[in-house]
Amino acid sequence: MSLHREPVLFGATGFTGQLTAEYLVEVHKQNVTEEKLTIIWSINETRKENSLLTNFSWALAGRNLGKLEKVRDRLIELDSSLKDLDLIIANTNQPDSLDAVLSQTRVVISTVGPFTLYGTPLVEACLRQKTHYVDITGESPWIKTIIDKYDQQAKDNQVMIVPSCGFDSVPSDLGAYMVSQYMHTHHHLDLASLKMSVTKLKGGFSGGTIQSMMEIIYQQQQQQQLHNDGTKENMNDPYSLATRRGVDKGTLIPKLQRDHDFGHQWQTFFIMSAINEKVVRRSWSIWTDRGQSYGPLFTYQERTSVPHFLVALLLTSAVCTIFPLLTAMARYTPSFFRKLMHWLPGSGDGPTAEQRAKGGFEMQFVGVSESEPYDEAKRIRAIVKGFRDPGYGDTCRMVAESALCIVKSLHQLPGNKGGILTPATAFGQILIDRLTKDQGMVFQVKDL
Repeated sequence: MSLHREPVLFGATGFTGQLTAEYLVEVHKQNVTEEKLTIIWSINETRKENSLLTNFSWALAGRNLGKLEKVRDRLIELDSSLKDLDLIIANTNQPDSLDAVLSQTRVVISTVGPFTLYGTPLVEACLRQKTHYVDITGESPWIKTIIDKYDQQAKDNQVMIVPSCGFDSVPSDLGAYMVSQYMHTHHHLDLASLKMSVTKLKGGFSGGTIQSMMEIIYQQQQQQQLHNDGTKENMNDPYSLATRRGVDKGTLIPKLQRDHDFGHQWQTFFIMSAINEKVVRRSWSIWTDRGQSYGPLFTYQERTSVPHFLVALLLTSAVCTIFPLLTAMARYTPSFFRKLMHWLPGSGDGPTAEQRAKGGFEMQFVGVSESEPYDEAKRIRAIVKGFRDPGYGDTCRMVAESALCIVKSLHQLPGNKGGILTPATAFGQILIDRLTKDQGMVFQVKDL
């Protein structure tokens, strides 16, 4: 494999990995077509550089050559030019194999979960080889672990390690960033509070996602029980991933109340808020460290909008029942909990193509500025939309475009000095521009 093969997609034979590979094919074909048109156009015009259109070369990596070949065969059906696509054998249990791969590329995309089990060796190899890294994890305890262990090393090596580049947590993180930028640019004010509500969500769960969620619960309880290391406190700490503390209290279960800012609908728990809110607060803290804070009093919360009180009550009750029950099982009957994990859908299972095509999401944000006494605060509304299955369509778009930010625009990225970063602090507006190209996603913001 030559050095220009970037990005390398690690975990390409898994459910999300295969779909990410298909998205890269989609981008590759589009870029080739646009480049041909640009060349024709440039015969009579001075060609303008456009990093969004420049083609790229990439490779697939995984543990099993036979499975990788099957994935490539599927991709060749979509684009016959991929018959020479590189296939690379690498295993997280074999550091030498990881080093061999990562020494020859600038950026790797990882879809190999649960990251608590398989993520750390790849991050360590990226730091050894000075290779940038993006993934789709929503596992906040694991992110906390790599921040504590490797953030300074990543900065020293100027390596960008960027977890949570999928539906966890790009829409939330870039949405908050966009609102803050608008508030500063248009009103020259800090952002005091920001709330987000999911107003549309249609998509499925894959076996890998379910297994990752169960693994988080299991590892959290085992660590707490064996080492008494404060894991529970870290999980409940709204600033567990941040570099500094703010004023947010971070409540998990919302009050059952209507919110006129979101169509006067009932607000209830959003399952992704446990990771998204922490990622947004880490972004706030990193931007503050850089002297570009959202605001010293910044608070953030996420909810889901539902039209009926009974639906809100049912969802809230389920959260208050199911998660404590699973936590108790993981702590007091770990062997049974492991059996339960085996009974649930495993990696490789997920929504069908027809189901994914019907997916989509919409998130609405309402931000309020800081204000002097007797001054009226400025209020801003933002909308982030996706038009594919959030977990297995738009997630693939988001993680692939995150990697392509590094491939195409490394020197313009706000996070190019390295560290364990967030999507907003790593990529900022450049990722928004890539995601909104050709209306692939929508990021809109305006005054209320």
